[in-house]
Amino acid sequence: MTVEECLAFLATQGRDTVLAKIVDLLQLVHGMDKSGMVPQQHGNALIALGRVRDLSGLEMSEHAAELNKSEACVDWGSVSTQDWIRHQCHQPSGAAADLLHVGEQFANLPKTIGALRDGSIGFAHAAIIARHAQAITHSDSAEPFDEAPFLKAALESSVSRLWYYSMHAWHRADPDGVADEQREAAARRYLRLTDGDDGTLYVKGEFDSAAGATIRTALEPLAQPHGDGDDRGREHRNADALVELAGHCLDTAAVPQHGSVRPHVQVTTTLETLQGLIGAPAGEMALSLPISAKTVQRIACDSSVTRVLLGTDSAVVDAGRAKRVVSGGSRRLLDARDKHCRWPGCERPASWSSAHHVIHWAQGGKTDLSNMILLCQHHHWMVHEGGWRLSLAADARVIAVPPETDFYPPEFYPSARAPDEFDVA
Repeated sequence: MTVEECLAFLATQGRDTVLAKIVDLLQLVHGMDKSGMVPQQHGNALIALGRVRDLSGLEMSEHAAELNKSEACVDWGSVSTQDWIRHQCHQPSGAAADLLHVGEQFANLPKTIGALRDGSIGFAHAAIIARHAQAITHSDSAEPFDEAPFLKAALESSVSRLWYYSMHAWHRADPDGVADEQREAAARRYLRLTDGDDGTLYVKGEFDSAAGATIRTALEPLAQPHGDGDDRGREHRNADALVELAGHCLDTAAVPQHGSVRPHVQVTTTLETLQGLIGAPAGEMALSLPISAKTVQRIACDSSVTRVLLGTDSAVVDAGRAKRVVSGGSRRLLDARDKHCRWPGCERPASWSSAHHVIHWAQGGKTDLSNMILLCQHHHWMVHEGGWRLSLAADARVIAVPPETDFYPPEFYPSARAPDEFDVA
């Protein structure tokens, strides 16, 4: 039987039979041996199957719209048609909504549907246009819906860029509607902070586009790879950037006072913990589980320290005044000498770096320029908690030595950066 004869036969069958045969044919294709195919064949297959996906989406959208009119899904025990599609068709919520939008806007999108059928655009393009059509047709302030500018943008752009161009078309037709939608999106903002049993903080949130742009703009320069050997992934760098941004706001008093007190991170520790002695207790940090001696030492490197003397009954016998480990004058000289983080290859500015004691002051290291360098938050962590060691060469070079583990092979050693232009004695 030829292809034409197969199609003619299927045309005489019922819809259910045809759909079952389509599934059978796809199962047949899936079972075929692909080992002998050349790249061009794989590419052609992807394009053809993409057309199947788009046409299937178009067909599904018509069924979704009709099913939604009947309200049968509620009778079947689902909250809504969208929810039923999500579960029964194994679709994410957004994809289920797209099917409904396209189906409900079928009559308003004849040119868009035609372009989808002939392969000029994909179903994802049509879904974006349908979402905007839905908003405009249900708006009291909008001009009559015109699909032409949306379809023009779809024909000329990728799916990801279509949102951008479509927003302009939507705004031209319904500026009040766009303002209302963005106001509602801003009202949906949330940031949920959840504590894990092990002290891990889990973060989940939603931000409107403008707020998201503000967050991305603030994090972007801090989330760039910096320094030799920085193999952190993008998400890891984003997380570190958020911590660094929060720390910088606290260090520079950019956070408003609360109860006449400037917010700050407070760590309580024993002298034995600061010295890293065996058997010493962990440090205590507000809003955190106990922290390691390494973390205590990092925070104490460049902080204000208050001496508190306790009696045998843990009553406070004496308390000294808070003193900066690195005084303002010493810090200005350190900033002038180093200019930025001294880790090989890193150029994080001095204002975003901490004063690091090569030999920690709790172990007798001096708080003077000969024993201090600037390190950014990430590299300061690598030296203390990460186990890296820094060595100062006679010519002022900084050499970073990784911990002696299998995780850092010899080729991972950072090259030392050039000496500073001048030193402050």
